Amino acid sequence: MKKTIYLFAAALFALGACTPDSHSLDAPSLQSADLTHGSAFSVSVDEQNTVSLKSLLDKSYNCYWVHPNGRAQGPEASLQLPFAGTYEVTFGVDTRGGVVYGAPYQFQITTNNMSLLADPLYTYLTGGVGSTKRWVPCDKDYGVGQCTAPVMYCNPNDVLNDGSGDTNIGINHMKPNWDPGYQSWLIPADDAYMDSYMEFTLDDVNGCSITEYRGEAGSKGASTGTTSTGKWTLNVSDKNHPTLSFSDAYAMHNVGFNEVCSNYTSNIVITELTPYFLQLATMRTNSEGAWWIVWNFIAADVQNGTVQIPSGEVNYLNPTTPVLPEVADLETKLFTTDINGVEFTGAEMTYLISDEAAYDWMWWNGGASAWESVVKGNYGTNWAPKWDSDAIAENELTLTRKGAYTYGDLSGSYTITDGKIVFDKPVTLFTVTGDDRTIALTGQEWTVFKCDPGSEVILGVPAGKDAGGNVNSYLVTTLTYKAVGGGETGPVSVPFDPAKVNNYIEADKYFRCQLYNPWGGGNDAFDPANVKLKKNQKINVTLRLSGFTFEQPAKMVLCCNRGEEQSWETDCYNYSRAITVNGDGVYTISWTNDTGSTVKWDDGTSALTMTMQYVGYATLADDDYASHCTVESITIE
Repeated sequence: MKKTIYLFAAALFALGACTPDSHSLDAPSLQSADLTHGSAFSVSVDEQNTVSLKSLLDKSYNCYWVHPNGRAQGPEASLQLPFAGTYEVTFGVDTRGGVVYGAPYQFQITTNNMSLLADPLYTYLTGGVGSTKRWVPCDKDYGVGQCTAPVMYCNPNDVLNDGSGDTNIGINHMKPNWDPGYQSWLIPADDAYMDSYMEFTLDDVNGCSITEYRGEAGSKGASTGTTSTGKWTLNVSDKNHPTLSFSDAYAMHNVGFNEVCSNYTSNIVITELTPYFLQLATMRTNSEGAWWIVWNFIAADVQNGTVQIPSGEVNYLNPTTPVLPEVADLETKLFTTDINGVEFTGAEMTYLISDEAAYDWMWWNGGASAWESVVKGNYGTNWAPKWDSDAIAENELTLTRKGAYTYGDLSGSYTITDGKIVFDKPVTLFTVTGDDRTIALTGQEWTVFKCDPGSEVILGVPAGKDAGGNVNSYLVTTLTYKAVGGGETGPVSVPFDPAKVNNYIEADKYFRCQLYNPWGGGNDAFDPANVKLKKNQKINVTLRLSGFTFEQPAKMVLCCNRGEEQSWETDCYNYSRAITVNGDGVYTISWTNDTGSTVKWDDGTSALTMTMQYVGYATLADDDYASHCTVESITIE
């Protein structure tokens, strides 16, 4: 199955053409069928995933390209594609009969090259691979960007505004000569433009894509305007002068400035880009004369208060060097699991290949200083084919604490050295074959990225290096612990003391049934050492309500300081795990461990409490809360 992946790069192309003097093909007779790969143009891919597009026609032809990063004009174009996959390019030329395009030509990228994403600006702009980040016009002074509003001005003949005459505008090399703030004739605070946004996306499906809305009429909060979708290209070949280019989109600006600058699409100057602030400069080209117009954008998550801008000096431009995870006491953790909730350390352990994430690539995001997944669960594509579940189910790796291993018919010795499992010979755990590529999980030295006792182990072999020669990408596999002693036969019951359940009214609004609180506030109903959830396990609390009179249905939810949804009142009532109650009876509330690792309640970082909407929803005849809500069971499954 073909998959077209649109992704980034610095596409370098020459603009312009001249009137043809002679052609290898007569212009009027040039047809779409003539514009074929090998005769009219060529596509070549080098080991670094750099794709070179070249016209083979007479140089007098005006050439056009439609490629994975958008469009280009000129006899040659160059782009870089970090992900393996099937791509398309379409070649066209300008003839006396108009522009003629040939049929799309498909070409292959066979390997990933994550070093192409090493520059942190990719992460700052988009949030990282597989993410989307929204930028909105700056609406106040955030203490960054030298601005207080959405637009300001910079003297092109003195970009540092210090009398030096410096004209070299670039990233972190600009000082405005005027910050107008909000002006009625420019952009007032209630202008429709203040509803605008740009959403930059970076992923393996849509590549470098952008969705943007520009408010053009009405007022802030009630604007009408235009929504556009397109592609973007980030050029970081010159670290001091990064630029953005757009295809079917544009650098955001208010409608009144449409004619002020002639270029909002190609090589837009970036003067600041951090995870919190984006600044783009366009050159004024109208009758008022050349001047830099600087457009200021704040990250939407900063504007809404979700993210805080850190104080102090931070070097945003230099990506950090890859740092491998450190797994303390690896020699013990590899052989530690549990049987029906009881921790057990054995002399040997057997591991199975995870059918959830049999393989992936982990790449070092230098902007975020973190190892991140490349596939993000998106298997079944031509660049990340799906494995045969039945085949990998038969694969078992057994390690002994004395340093021996077996894997199918293969056996030998191994050592644990510097966070690596080093086998005496290369071991192929499995091979995945798709329509366009084969991925072999083979290696002798396997770096341990994660060891979650009783849950999973993640092992990796090098798959790429950054410009400094540091390994910044690993092909990894996830192994799960094979159950010892038959495994669990059913839900594990957590012992608790009903007399120590603490029921009370929180904030004069919400009814709470507290089971455990590491920060005090009542006796704890269970021993936290008895509550441990592996990845994707679920804890259930069954309780009985009696004596309540409900005025309207209420939401009830089990809250903890864990996972993707960890807010408390009132956001927690909108969570998918919240249930509806409308009378006395027995109810079960749950939380599933979605953290990706085993969680323990004896680490002192999380409470466990039921909360229910109360004031305006239900009443009790007395204040004896303890007698009206009783916990019947706590189980883990």
